[in-house]
Amino acid sequence: MRIVADTNVIVSGLLWGGPPNRVLKWARDGLLQIVGCGETINELRDVLRHGRFSNRLSRLASSRKEALAYFLDFLKVIPTPEFIPKAIPQDPFDNIFLALAVDGGARFIVSGDHHLLDLKEYKSIQIVTPSEAVRIVEVLLG
Repeated sequence: MRIVADTNVIVSGLLWGGPPNRVLKWARDGLLQIVGCGETINELRDVLRHGRFSNRLSRLASSRKEALAYFLDFLKVIPTPEFIPKAIPQDPFDNIFLALAVDGGARFIVSGDHHLLDLKEYKSIQIVTPSEAVRIVEVLLG
């Protein structure tokens, strides 16, 4: 099952526990496939450079490069979508997650960002919180 996870979910999953971490573990174990593209990888790389994550990475005995490499190991990279909608004018970069979901055949988008969550769905693709994603996947996995 393919999904799209936005950057804040990925960072939370890489650096902390809880539902975002569970989603990443399922992807690592092959139960889910997270779809991304060059632009979303670059955004993740930039976000992980923020100083506020340095202490957390140190406590985990990890580095930005190691965290990124871990994630890239199980990310399904697809070409950047040709059509990026303009559904979220307040945060235009978030629109790429909508396009990825369509082009990547995602079942749902996992986000903690209210701009995405407020849409509830895009082209029949649900937009859910990490906790909702965990509930959905648990039901589907039986």
